Amino acid sequence: MAQIIDQNGRLDRRKIRIAARGAEERRRHRRMRLAIPGRALCASQGEFLCQLVDISPGGVRVTTATPPRRGERVVMLFDGLGRVEGEVVRAGQTGFAAHLATTQRKRDRLADAITWRFNMKRLGLKEDRTAPRKPGRGRASIYLRDGVVIQADVLDVSVTGAGFACLERPRIGEPVRVGGMTGQVARWLENGFAVRFDPPPDEPAADESAAGA
Repeated sequence: MAQIIDQNGRLDRRKIRIAARGAEERRRHRRMRLAIPGRALCASQGEFLCQLVDISPGGVRVTTATPPRRGERVVMLFDGLGRVEGEVVRAGQTGFAAHLATTQRKRDRLADAITWRFNMKRLGLKEDRTAPRKPGRGRASIYLRDGVVIQADVLDVSVTGAGFACLERPRIGEPVRVGGMTGQVARWLENGFAVRFDPPPDEPAADESAAGA
């Protein structure tokens, strides 16, 4: 009986780890609304201008005056995200949606780039175009509740939080504001601290007309 209980316990722990990895993957690959102008190329339309609506490492939605046909291969180039390509799965008069085909390594790199672009404006950061483009590069002003302002280097960012490098370490739980976002100090790091962002207000449903839905 003890052996059965132990085996069930190991199975339960394995299921928990699998579920946790799945939840992290879903969070990492959620669709982000990013309005970025770009260029695209396909066989039927040649090269054409487009505008990004939203993107995840697995798919993209784009508006354009010259949408490609469903099932067509399309290559797109967006500032700060680089080149992405995939197959058009929906097409309408004002845009299209495509499933992105890429390796897991490129998918992870795209996820980092998407998260960085998504948070740049919200954190009040400006992209340094003379520096290599990589997540976690920038300097942020962090406002404490008592009016103190901390200047810190951004170590990394995610949808739910960010890590900052600086000499100061506000107390854990301290309310802070970074750019247009609010949150609390979640933990101290070896060279700074991490902030957990407050959940954003629910956004209205995205307009699916761009993809002909």
